Amino acid sequence: MMKNSHVFAALMGVSCLGCSSALAQDSGMGAVLSKPPGIERDRQVIEVPMDVRMGKLFIDATVESETRAFIFDTGSPTILTTDLAKALNLEIMGQNTGRDANGREVTMDVAVVETLAIGGLTFHNVPVLIFDPHQLELGACILDGGVIGSEILPGSVWTMDTEQGRLTVSAPGAATDSREASLTARLHDFGYPHTPVVDYSVGDVRDKAIFDTGSADEVVLFEGVADSKKVRRSIAAGTVVKGRGSDGVSAGGPGDIRDLHRFTLPEFHLGKDSIGPVRATTRETAPTLIGAAILDRYAVTLDYAAGQFILTDRASPMPRAPEPGYSVSVVNGAVTVTRLYEGTLAEQAGLRLGDQVTSINGHAFRDLDTGPVCEEALWLADTFDRTARAELVVERAGGPETIRIPKMVH
Repeated sequence: MMKNSHVFAALMGVSCLGCSSALAQDSGMGAVLSKPPGIERDRQVIEVPMDVRMGKLFIDATVESETRAFIFDTGSPTILTTDLAKALNLEIMGQNTGRDANGREVTMDVAVVETLAIGGLTFHNVPVLIFDPHQLELGACILDGGVIGSEILPGSVWTMDTEQGRLTVSAPGAATDSREASLTARLHDFGYPHTPVVDYSVGDVRDKAIFDTGSADEVVLFEGVADSKKVRRSIAAGTVVKGRGSDGVSAGGPGDIRDLHRFTLPEFHLGKDSIGPVRATTRETAPTLIGAAILDRYAVTLDYAAGQFILTDRASPMPRAPEPGYSVSVVNGAVTVTRLYEGTLAEQAGLRLGDQVTSINGHAFRDLDTGPVCEEALWLADTFDRTARAELVVERAGGPETIRIPKMVH
């Protein structure tokens, strides 16, 4: 979905705040969080523009009197930034503790907003979590209003179509999409925060996954599943790429450096039908994720009223891009190599995990502690193409060294 999705992989954890299955609820907040919002429509089918930036889906929404850009993240509850919460003078009703994307506990304030409007669709009395993006180095670079999350999904039919650049929200039974579905699977709703859950299988292994648009990947298998013998036997021969790196900084802090794996699954079933082959990676925490990269091939519909997860072929699927062998991001005020895969052109050229990069293709990075860190991070995400020929200047003990990485051939 983007040239360098892992520049903001850190913020995948911000947007989902570890609510990949369900937030921990204390007895005082349970009733507040689980009460369904009211829904008011000015028409039965509503279409709003949806942009893909930095590997995230963005829509505009109005919370009470304030209109902001929000990440639309099906793997997250709704989250407002502290700046927006203060502008609205929201009353803090309590706190809620969940786990971030790296498995660390995170506690956030809880409030209820009177109205949350997306186009002609208005939700009433929506519980929201409040998070200060300034706690994270790049948090304010991507979070404007915050995150529109999954607790508003029940009661409507939601279609995400990145080919058309739109989000369609329909009343139950009012959907107008005449295209024939490619796949229909059961959609589960296990309560707050109402994240969309589907059944999947790899070989004889059956499990449940969240459809999480906060993840830029296609499929991210929980390691407990990926390590099983039956799943390992299902991996296409010769497709495994190993590496080391971090899953990024989440709300509770940076993820640990760990082993990384990428591989192809010839068959990946959702319900009874396969969407394989898929390119997959792994994560340390449960559950498995089906990420936003699936939107490169399909429009995805979440029909909560009918309990259906529906895929519809895009008219022009996006071609699979070559996989770069490395990732770079801003870490502690420096552009840093945060992931590196074995046997790739980047490793063969001499790049090392943890290298601090002072320039790329003549684009110099300076004074990120006090300078334009967001501009540089956005340049890395949306302008720098890791599949193209690249010349990186890195700092080593003996002084600067130039690493020349050839262009990748698909």
